[in-house]
Amino acid sequence: MANPYLRMDVETASPVKQLVMLYEKAILCMEIAAKAIQEKDVKTKINNILRAHDIVRVLNASLDMEKGGEIAKNLRSLYDFIEEALLKVNTTNDIELLKRLMEIMSELKSAWEELESKL
Repeated sequence: MANPYLRMDVETASPVKQLVMLYEKAILCMEIAAKAIQEKDVKTKINNILRAHDIVRVLNASLDMEKGGEIAKNLRSLYDFIEEALLKVNTTNDIELLKRLMEIMSELKSAWEELESKL
């Protein structure tokens, strides 16, 4: 991480805030990828879809399936779907699917933000 202030923000953020930041970055990467698809910028599209995919994979791997119960199980299914769908977007350039994925991620981010506001 090149920006020391950003690094400090991430390192000192609560776990929930860190999750929100991951969602924000994944959504931003998807937005950049969508624009790159429209502009036929293959390299930018691939790089950003892969970044978003990596973030979702981290979110998926961070789930505690024992403590998380039904919520963790549902999130695992959702993350698995998003990971697969991102790979599909990478090969098909399906902007509508990418927009649906951004909506899902935005809804999840909002849920975590609401939780964070109650802590």
